[in-house]
Amino acid sequence: MPYKNIAVALAGKDDEIPMIDEAVRLAINLKAKIFVLHINDLHAGEISMMMDSPKKFKRDDFIKMFYDAGHEEIAKRIEVKIIENASVSKGIAELATDCDLLILGHDKMGKMKEVLTDSIDEVIVNVSNCPVLIIPK
Repeated sequence: MPYKNIAVALAGKDDEIPMIDEAVRLAINLKAKIFVLHINDLHAGEISMMMDSPKKFKRDDFIKMFYDAGHEEIAKRIEVKIIENASVSKGIAELATDCDLLILGHDKMGKMKEVLTDSIDEVIVNVSNCPVLIIPK
């Protein structure tokens, strides 16, 4: 099956350039379209007296990431899909329904955490309807 729609799920962190680079490399080689997928926390951007609120990301934040990674031409034509959801894994799976390939980053977990829980990328793989490429960060 040819990959014509490649989605890369980004959290908006500085360590995601390898994922962007791989998505661009594949898109160029396969003549595919790139989609950026992001899930904003339900409380992102809200004022809270208890703790700092997570940042609410917008389309331009991800376009800037592609520019900063040196992919100006791709940045001009990528589509960014952002939704709010309590579950990152379910939200990404929902957004990736039209994609042929999903690219995710993987943060290594400590041994104790690894025994107790799956990482977010493992959960996404379990609920995704398309092939998933995991890029170590």
